[in-house]
Order: sequence, then structure tokens, then C-alpha cells
Amino acid sequence: MNVSREKNIKNHLHSIKSIFEDKKAVSFNLFQHMPIGICITNMEGYFTDVNATYCDIYGYTREELIGKKFTAMVPEESKEELMKYHHEFMEKEFELQGRWTVQNKEKEKFEILANAAFLKDANTGDKSKMTLVVRAEELEDTFVRLETTVQILERKLETQDIANRLAEHDLRNRLSSIVSVADILSKTQIDDNQRKWVETIKRVGKDTLHLLASARDFAKMERGEYLPQYVLFDVISSLASVTKDFMNLIDEKKVEINMFCNDEEIEPGSDELFINGDQFYLEHLFQNLIGNAIDASPENGTIDILIMDGSDFKIRISNAGMIPIEIQKNFFEKYTTSGKDRGTGLGTYIAQMVARFHGGDITFESTATEGTALTIRIPKEKLLT
Repeated sequence: MNVSREKNIKNHLHSIKSIFEDKKAVSFNLFQHMPIGICITNMEGYFTDVNATYCDIYGYTREELIGKKFTAMVPEESKEELMKYHHEFMEKEFELQGRWTVQNKEKEKFEILANAAFLKDANTGDKSKMTLVVRAEELEDTFVRLETTVQILERKLETQDIANRLAEHDLRNRLSSIVSVADILSKTQIDDNQRKWVETIKRVGKDTLHLLASARDFAKMERGEYLPQYVLFDVISSLASVTKDFMNLIDEKKVEINMFCNDEEIEPGSDELFINGDQFYLEHLFQNLIGNAIDASPENGTIDILIMDGSDFKIRISNAGMIPIEIQKNFFEKYTTSGKDRGTGLGTYIAQMVARFHGGDITFESTATEGTALTIRIPKEKLLT
């Protein structure tokens, strides 16, 4: 087999690996009958799942492999080295691919071409490794079968995407109707308690519509492909508007919110500060961080929002609550949350992405005695006119 053909096989393995990493919703069942071996191993290197082709390659049944350590497929002289690579991969999540000498159930040795993907369970946070395997001596036949399979897979994903778009369109129409009805009700003769719930329906509906519209943008942000939509807007007015969205929770917890600019207290509606930025997503950032601050604040607490117009443009949001120690290290990572019944663990992750595509970042300080202060920093030349 020529070098070009082997390179194509490697590219296909890499492409399929990327699909697993990027398309978390794609079921593993779609790959059960692919003409390449697929196995899933946990942190300790034990098999948690395998497909039919993987079993055929090594001569085992699925039942024989589940719960067995992957080093059973490796010659004795290579076990220590491969286990070391496995631990490094799980710790550093780096690319792992190449040719390896392995052995089947009968201890017969042969070469494979392999590529590994790092997976993380969205619900439990458990880490695992998915390895794609092709027998080196069967590369020629596998290449032909793999070409067909990849084409079928791409069509399935395209069909799935079309279905998702249709479902999204239908859901957006229904939500828009609910928001419209809530808006009409808010202008009728209703009592304060009813008005509170109508306003909640409106806010949640609008938030959900924004999230539906933003899903593809978030994917582009993760790939570094999103282009900010810069507009001139009043950041003080935006912060005040976002804060107003949480008025029911603010009243419930009896939280006081103060806003300052360079240590001078400011009054939305009277004071203005215009910046150039992606207003929609910066307000999404503000919403995530202010909402977190209100949630974390003790009752009768104070939240200070300080705008610092210096060499860099900064906004610091502080409250008396402390970020739980167990999540501080991973605070800006996906699915990091603690003590929230409705939390997704995506708010700070998305906020950090928004800050970074503006050329900045978000940092925090959090202790039991001083509370928490999150600082959004963006280079001044990126925002100020």
C-alpha cells in the first residue's frame, strides 16, 4: 500500500475522531458497524465499550473485553510503555496516533493504525478515551469500505442537522407566541403576583429565544471562527437593563446593587459610557456574571459593579459570597457548577469565550472573608471610541 493511501486512512480516522469530539450528540450506536475497530476505555485503562469490528480484529467477544484492561491487547514488552502513554493522554488530552504492534486472543502479533479521541461525559464529568483501530495488513480494503461509510455518516449528520433546524424553527415560533401572549397579559388588569409570573414567562421566553439564535455562534466561538458584530452602545444602560431582568430575585433576596465608574457612583439614565463591542454577547456575558453574583450573594447582601476606564477597560462584579473551593480550579470550564438545581455549568464558560473574542479575559478572586470579585478585562483600543 502506498504512502498516500495510508495518509488518507489517517485523515479519515482523524475526521471520525473529530466528529466524536465536536458532535457530542451523535450516538455511539451509529458507529457500531463501521469497518474500523472502536473501543472506549476509562481513566484506568479498562474497556467500557467496544464495537463489532474491534472484537473481530482481536478475536474476542464483547463480553470478554468489557471490564478487561486494554493492555491485554499489547505484547508483554510494550505494556508498561503503552500504559504510560494512556495516563499521559488522559492527563494532557494530546493527540495520540500512529502504528502499534498488538496481539490478538491467540497471542498472534500484528500491526494496527490507531487514533485516539478524548471524551468527557457532560453529566458526570467522567473522562474516557475512544480509540479507532485498523489492521495495517487490511488498510487497502478498509480504505474502500471507510470511504463509503464516511459518506453515509456525513449524509446522516447533514440530515440530522436539517431535522434540528426544523425543530428549532418550530420551537422558536411557539416561544414567540408565548412571549407575545405574556406581553399582552402584562398590559391587562392583573394583580401584582400575576404580573410577577407574566414577567417571568416573558423573560424566560426571551432568554430561550436568544439561546436558540446563539447556538451556532457558540460553536463558531469554540472553533475561533466567530466574527464579533461591533456596534456603539451605552454599557451603563446595558448593565442596568440586565440587572432589571433579575429584579424578582433581587427583591426576594433583598440584595442591593450599586454601580460605580472609577470609584464614583453612577446613575443609569443620567450617566453614559459608550463603547464599541458585540452588544448582544457582551450583554449575555453581563447576564451570566450578574446572575451568578445575585445567586451567590447572601440575603440582604450588596453587589458592586465597578467600571474602570483606565489603560484597559474593566468591569468588576463583586459580592460577599465565595465560589465553592471544589470548582474554583475549573471555574471557566464547561459544565462546572455547584449547588444549583437549574445550573448548566455553561454560563462562565460562555462568558470567558465572549471576553476572549474581544481580545480580553475574565479573572476572579474568591475567599470566605472577602467574598468574590470577577473582573472582565478588555484592551481599551478594542472597545472605546
